[in-house]
Amino acid sequence: MDAWDNGASVSLDHVPLNASDHAWTTLETVLIRISTGWATNGSFPVYSKVAQGFEVGYDAAVCVQKYEPWIVEVYNTPFAPPSILRIVEKGSSNTSSPSGNILGPPIENTRYLNTSSKYRAFDQAHGNGIGQMRRTNYEILPYYLPAPTVGPVVLS
Repeated sequence: MDAWDNGASVSLDHVPLNASDHAWTTLETVLIRISTGWATNGSFPVYSKVAQGFEVGYDAAVCVQKYEPWIVEVYNTPFAPPSILRIVEKGSSNTSSPSGNILGPPIENTRYLNTSSKYRAFDQAHGNGIGQMRRTNYEILPYYLPAPTVGPVVLS
């Protein structure tokens, strides 16, 4: 992760942990650094003085994400977007044949879903999403300005 003193308020990193025919797992790391001058009422687990002579609040999160195919029941109408009614079952090659859980006949060649040979597409799409979030960082003065990807937490 690029955690050096670059002025970016959000640093994102992801590491693929495992890719198989039926799942793709990643480890996500997010480091948030905001100048306390921009977050006067902010509360952070860690504070530090940076080279530019001001205080920065730090926070971080780590998340494991697993992507895998699932079969869902969807209602489609020409008058509105499709609506997901319910999750039917996991969509791996271990999926049982239709047993009345699905309304209507199954669509041809979609019953046994898998992610084989799709790792590059998943990784590219995921990387593009990370890139979009990185573009909201301000890497020029003022340093560690809150980015639009980081919003206030409102406790209820």
